[in-house]
Amino acid sequence: MFDEKTIEDVKALGISAAAYFKVAESEFVFDKRYRELCEVNTCGAYGKNYMCPPALGSYDDCVSEILRFEHALIISTIHQLEDSFDYEGMQEGGRIHGANVYKIWDYLKENRDNLSYSELKVLGAGGCSVCSKCGIIDDVPCRFPEKAIAPVEGHGIDVAHLTTSHGLNYINGENTVTYVALYLLK
Repeated sequence: MFDEKTIEDVKALGISAAAYFKVAESEFVFDKRYRELCEVNTCGAYGKNYMCPPALGSYDDCVSEILRFEHALIISTIHQLEDSFDYEGMQEGGRIHGANVYKIWDYLKENRDNLSYSELKVLGAGGCSVCSKCGIIDDVPCRFPEKAIAPVEGHGIDVAHLTTSHGLNYINGENTVTYVALYLLK
């Protein structure tokens, strides 16, 4: 499905690193503790976003959803910070990563025939931010389901293990922040 040219094309879109692999349970470390962080509302999106728990589905449903795919592409965006307290820099890195996620998503859609897949699911860093206010708040359906992105961690995936087990660094040095996205294809 993926070859080195595809990985180079993806990297040229502005990301820091990428790797591909066949999806198998052994490729992931699933842990309910990541979902528990969602439940204690660490990021503030619990129950306030269709792409986050509890609306995302149960932990077991999320694990099953991931494992029904055949191939995966993981990417990371590394952003330099002024110092470890550079909150604005972290936010800027998140915006850059979000733009990168959509660029790669577009690339994968444009190359669907060459990559030979019938279904694509994208998981990103944090909850979906397509809308400034998620429709879940007003009890209306998701306004942009074709653009909505669920969080990797919301599916119970250990992101540090996922990156390092595929040759990507999760920690990239002092005064950096690393954002990760996962593209699942079937």
